[in-house]
Amino acid sequence: MNAPAEKQNSSARIEIKNLSVMAGKKVLLEKANATFSSGEITLIVGPSGVGKSILMRLIAGLTESFGDSIQYIGDVTLNGKTAQCGEAGVVFQSFALFDELTPVDNIKFAKACGGKQASRVPAKKILAELNVPANVPTSRLSGGQRQRLAIARTLAYNPPAILYDEPTSGLDPFTGRQVATLIADTHNQFGKTSVIVTHDYHSLMPIADRIYLLDPQKKQLVEVDRKDWATIPEKLAPMATKVRAQEEVDESKTMERIVGKAKSFFESTTNAVVAFVVGLISLLPVWKSPSWGVRSLAHFLRMVTGPTAILYLIASGFISGFVTTYFTFKFLPFTDYTKPLLLEDLLTALGFATYRIFVPVLSCVLIAARCGAAVTSDIGGRQYGNQIDALRTFGNRPNFFLLTPILWAFLIGTPLLTFAAYYTARYTSLITFLLTHPNHGAEFWHQYSMRGLEQWGQFFYKGFGWLIAKLLVSGFGTAIISYRNGMAPKYSSADVSRSVTATILWSTLFVLVVHFVFSLFEFENIVPGGR
Repeated sequence: MNAPAEKQNSSARIEIKNLSVMAGKKVLLEKANATFSSGEITLIVGPSGVGKSILMRLIAGLTESFGDSIQYIGDVTLNGKTAQCGEAGVVFQSFALFDELTPVDNIKFAKACGGKQASRVPAKKILAELNVPANVPTSRLSGGQRQRLAIARTLAYNPPAILYDEPTSGLDPFTGRQVATLIADTHNQFGKTSVIVTHDYHSLMPIADRIYLLDPQKKQLVEVDRKDWATIPEKLAPMATKVRAQEEVDESKTMERIVGKAKSFFESTTNAVVAFVVGLISLLPVWKSPSWGVRSLAHFLRMVTGPTAILYLIASGFISGFVTTYFTFKFLPFTDYTKPLLLEDLLTALGFATYRIFVPVLSCVLIAARCGAAVTSDIGGRQYGNQIDALRTFGNRPNFFLLTPILWAFLIGTPLLTFAAYYTARYTSLITFLLTHPNHGAEFWHQYSMRGLEQWGQFFYKGFGWLIAKLLVSGFGTAIISYRNGMAPKYSSADVSRSVTATILWSTLFVLVVHFVFSLFEFENIVPGGR
């Protein structure tokens, strides 16, 4: 690898003091201590399931997603200060790249979040130093290129320590050695403290300065003397057997899991009010990087109000306008006698109901289903791919960087899409009326269909305030539901699908309840026909 254009010599001393960690009722660590010296490569090895990734998250400050399932006490410090999220960089096992951004933009995003501490090396030069093509879409990069991009992005943020989560997992021995060489070269070039969490000690042992064994029997981080490194396989074998046996015991506790899920359901129901309060607070755009906050807003605005969404709502307006007008007059009883008497009042009722009831309800339900599902899928994919945690490691709070633009996208998009549907329905109704009543002109239709809506000297139709209020409440609630379902823990692609289904169910139900509650007050003093 070529010599760096800028030597990043900042590194951190990481210390773990009297750290105890519990996952549920299982003790992972008990008053453990360890030191990761500045500028060294340290391996943390152990069998799968003993809590290595949890320990990595504690060092990185990624504790927000722990909830009540993981509890810990003790100190984790970087250079003597309590470790905070955003101080240590993390190269995730899944890479957690932002696929919607180019490789260059991935680097620029990290540099923008890093502020004054960010690397001064240009984005393209960082990519070149790590042999990542700048002109290939991120989603099309090979596995090795994605890993190098993940490292490059972390280096651009310029943290004093880099944590690697199972960097050689699932790789063949040859590729594993290549990854080890890449980590060693990066370490030598940029001088960061490197901590590697792994169970693949074979590939990574040659580059290590220090190795800790997470011993599930002693519940301790045991430093292995260099002269004993060859005995690590002998130490790990019985540990792995015991961990598997314990997992089988845990799997038998079905009733405990059912009770836990029930408890979680009631807790999430209780927290609904808290979610709305958080949503109100998140309306304020507190962005670490305002320019990237605006880009995030544009991303979700395209998702909510993009061309397909507009066409979707226009189609619903067309169907609504045709059906309500055509079938109202087609199936009018005793048409020859009643139509001359009721025509004007029917047009007034149709115009009023289309503006205040039919289109708003239909539009909000469709927006909740279509746009809510799209946003949940987007956030759920980010959660499953560790992109949410990646945002946190760059010092971004998801409720501001993601929830804020999602809220504004729905608050802007819901009225816009609804009015697109309304005006489509309105003019479809006019055309339908003219085709079925050729003896009456457009002026007749306008005079009576708008009779209950137009107000003398007023720009807005009657009831505009009520209409906007229920559209905004519907959009706000849909945004909250979409975001929360997307942010729920995801352990498989099936979890993402289930969260999308849950969003469609709960957001459409919420919208219907909102319109029902508004109707109890909105139409209480309405005079039929606007007279």
